[in-house]
Amino acid sequence: MKPEPWLAAVRAALPGADVQVWQPGAPLADYAVVWAPPQAFIDEQTGLRALFNLGAGVDALLKLRLPAALKVVRLDDAGMSVQMAEYVCHAVVRHFRDFDGYAADQREGRWSYRKTPQRADFPVGILGLGVLGERVAQALQLFEFPVQGWSRSPKAIPGVRGFVGSAQLPDFLAASRVLVNLLPLTPETQDLLNRDTLSRLQPGGYVINVARGQHLV
Repeated sequence: MKPEPWLAAVRAALPGADVQVWQPGAPLADYAVVWAPPQAFIDEQTGLRALFNLGAGVDALLKLRLPAALKVVRLDDAGMSVQMAEYVCHAVVRHFRDFDGYAADQREGRWSYRKTPQRADFPVGILGLGVLGERVAQALQLFEFPVQGWSRSPKAIPGVRGFVGSAQLPDFLAASRVLVNLLPLTPETQDLLNRDTLSRLQPGGYVINVARGQHLV
């Protein structure tokens, strides 16, 4: 990620601030805008009052030794929820309508009849019901797919069947044919998509992982 566009934009938005690109040995700053900073940056910048992360995922920050008093601010959305909903809906509909099969027919110059399945037979389960997961759930409901979601704490989203905590994860998986992963990457969620969890999906299970690769074994 090149810093120059960010440097110009932040200077324009905060004309009274001294905004610089960090280099080793730079003067101490009050605030920092970062994405996957090195530990050397944290060790040098001992005067930071807050760290602004340029995204929703903070897995890179979790690998660092951060001062206990340092405030961390992350982006919940910043326009990403629309993109995520668009991508997931495209992936679900593409699989549901077997568009890959139609594309193969087109390449081979032939036509084969494909019966469209019932949406009731394609329940979609969303792992993670934060800002992004909620937007994806709302978008999928417009296509009339049964939608359910899993989260660590209770979430009430109209039209979405909720499952909460590790105790209800097996039931959530068993109720899902399409599984959409939108969880953050943490020590608790790493390797969550494995032989055991994926085998609990309904027959013909289909996974759409729009989170991190390290969720999947």
